[in-house]
Amino acid sequence: MQKINNRIIQLIKLLNKYKEIVPGNDLCRELGITTRTLRTDLKQYKAYLKENGIVIEAKHRLGYQLHIIDEQKYYQFIQYQMKESYKNQLVIPIYPEDRVEYLIKKLLITDDYIKVDDICEEIFISRSTLNNDLKQARDKLSYFRLDIETKPAHGIKISGSEFYKRSCISQFFYHIEDSDNNFLLRTKTSSTYQESISRILYQTMEEESFKLTDIGFRNLVIHIMIAINRLKENITSDKTGFEQQIYNTKELSMAKILCKKLEKEYAVTFPEVEQYYIALHLSGKKAMQYNSSNLLLHTETDQLLQLVFKRIKSRFNIDMSEDIELYTSLSLHFQPMMNRLKYGLHIQNPLLKQIKQEHAESFEMGIIVADTIKKEKKYDVSENEIGYIALHFALAIERYQNNAIKKNIIIICASGVGSSQILLHKVRQKFKDSIEKIYVTELYALDKVNQEDYDFILTTIPLITDTKIPVIYVQYFLDQSDTYQIQEALLDADQRYMFIDQYFSNQLFFTQLNGKTKEEIIHEMCLEINKIKPLPQNFEEQVLLREQYSATEFGNAIAMPHPMQPMTSETFVSVGLLPRAIKWQNQNVKFIFLLCIEKNGKESLSLFHETLSALVMDNHSLSLLEKEPTIENIKKILKNLAKQEQDIDDLFS
Repeated sequence: MQKINNRIIQLIKLLNKYKEIVPGNDLCRELGITTRTLRTDLKQYKAYLKENGIVIEAKHRLGYQLHIIDEQKYYQFIQYQMKESYKNQLVIPIYPEDRVEYLIKKLLITDDYIKVDDICEEIFISRSTLNNDLKQARDKLSYFRLDIETKPAHGIKISGSEFYKRSCISQFFYHIEDSDNNFLLRTKTSSTYQESISRILYQTMEEESFKLTDIGFRNLVIHIMIAINRLKENITSDKTGFEQQIYNTKELSMAKILCKKLEKEYAVTFPEVEQYYIALHLSGKKAMQYNSSNLLLHTETDQLLQLVFKRIKSRFNIDMSEDIELYTSLSLHFQPMMNRLKYGLHIQNPLLKQIKQEHAESFEMGIIVADTIKKEKKYDVSENEIGYIALHFALAIERYQNNAIKKNIIIICASGVGSSQILLHKVRQKFKDSIEKIYVTELYALDKVNQEDYDFILTTIPLITDTKIPVIYVQYFLDQSDTYQIQEALLDADQRYMFIDQYFSNQLFFTQLNGKTKEEIIHEMCLEINKIKPLPQNFEEQVLLREQYSATEFGNAIAMPHPMQPMTSETFVSVGLLPRAIKWQNQNVKFIFLLCIEKNGKESLSLFHETLSALVMDNHSLSLLEKEPTIENIKKILKNLAKQEQDIDDLFS
């Protein structure tokens, strides 16, 4: 028996609790996941659950229901999963990623030097292995503007500003899943401690009429916990010149009031510099309130957004400049974000992996925002920030797709008004969200109708005259086949999936790549592509620049590198299948989809991104691709995924 995803256990508990059909959206809300994550989990574990006496039935347009088909197997399964959940984790790290995290944590909890030999002995590794791990640790610490200092005969320790050390502590002790409890105990934290600080902070916010986002509130509580621990050890933040930005602000006034309460509660003294840092956190994490005059004051934000919308229109052929809701939400998001970027404050994003996988197109729009800010303001925007920006675009794209142009149709029915009305009612009932206007006419009067005002004709009888628009033959009472035909016509299915044949070719499918790093693979693929389709001179440079913002590893052994902006004369995809997986940045990658997007292209690539995202989530499809690595198989898999996405989405409509 295997240990499975904890989300599945929670899902089973929820369905067992309600004892009835539960709508998919309700389940997702309670589990804190997206609909795609739910579908992926169910697909991944369907067979395994059935082996253990469990069937989770998806009921069309209704939701999900739990069925226990073998109670003995079911209870054995639940008992095993509970035991696995409470097993003690090994303290000694085994895998390289775990060792790197362990090293950083160990160095963060002491300000003294630690001897290298002591570390090697403690975690049973050689000096050469430790040197490799320290190189990776330095890379991770550089994000926090920290380094590892080496002193002969003394050992190693983290060097850098106390301010950035605390930011790093926040990340590695409070924001990484499955943190080692031994480390947390040594930092003297507890849930009671956290609740007490939360209570004091919330009370102060109420008194001062101040609002924070939920994540901002949690991050500030963690900052205060770390500050109190460090102050008790007589470690105070150093001055960095930020203080003058906070003078005479509401945030500093509130920080002083808050610190007085904390001093009384925890018997510590908050020096002035600590009060400034709490004020900085408040200014960087506050929830902005909508106010039209407030928005108008921020002309710099407006200029940035206009540049962003212009680049998005060029890159994705989606005009978002008239979306007032998006403009407002981004404007409000930008104000505290720009404070964070200005002062070097870091935030965490627990949804980052999901956002990159499930909202690839939105994440690319976030990259455009980050690149625009980098060029215009010289601030580096982290992956975590980009992920939050992407959520605003994800909502905008959903609005954009829901407002898609509806179709107008003509109905011809030879059996009289009664049957015509039945057919009309059935069509309206099933496709009300996709149809704008329906015109019912007799066959003899068809030539009097201006067909150019309509998209297609539904008829129950053969037409003997030529028509200017497509014709679909159906029965009076629409059966499943008729429904599918109409649905395909409404969705322009042939056109929707045409991009798969258009963008993928056998010439650009490479299985003999020899690179050992992402840089080598990208270079090799660019050389091969250039032999077939000439690439712009700085194409490879732009692909590597995009990787600097956020590695294009999307999970499931897939990477999708691409340049920062559209550069080629046409849109196409080059596919690389490696004989052995390589470490891309943090994940192993075997399948590479190098995306080349047409410069000044006029078509929307939403379905293209959506289908590739679906591939990332589908283990079965990747297994089929690995067994039969041909471009024809890739096309077949992608077409199936594109159609499945549409069919499954009906459950949540």
